Amino acid sequence: MRFALSMSVLLASAAAVCAGSRTLGSAESNGQANVVEVVVGRSADLLVLASGYDAGLRPGTVCTVYRAGQAFGSIVVADASEHRAVALILSLDGGARINPGDTVILRANPRI
Repeated sequence: MRFALSMSVLLASAAAVCAGSRTLGSAESNGQANVVEVVVGRSADLLVLASGYDAGLRPGTVCTVYRAGQAFGSIVVADASEHRAVALILSLDGGARINPGDTVILRANPRI
């Protein structure tokens, strides 16, 4: 029984790796995405990002927002798929707004 369980875990792990390491973000992912759309809501604005798991973005990932090389805000990924992600704004520098075309980059230390 124990051998069968160990073999099942090993096979499941191998299947996950063979399914494509980029699915969960690998060393090949660049850790950045462009903002495609800003959806204004009553209590929170949502950002639609042009990349998802393929860029290493997954729920809970904290990123810094840049425009013209200048950091001006922080976001957290709320949901992600292979090539898209949706994020919430955590903070913005005084009066700044996030626009389509801005770039988000994963933080080296993803703690808020």
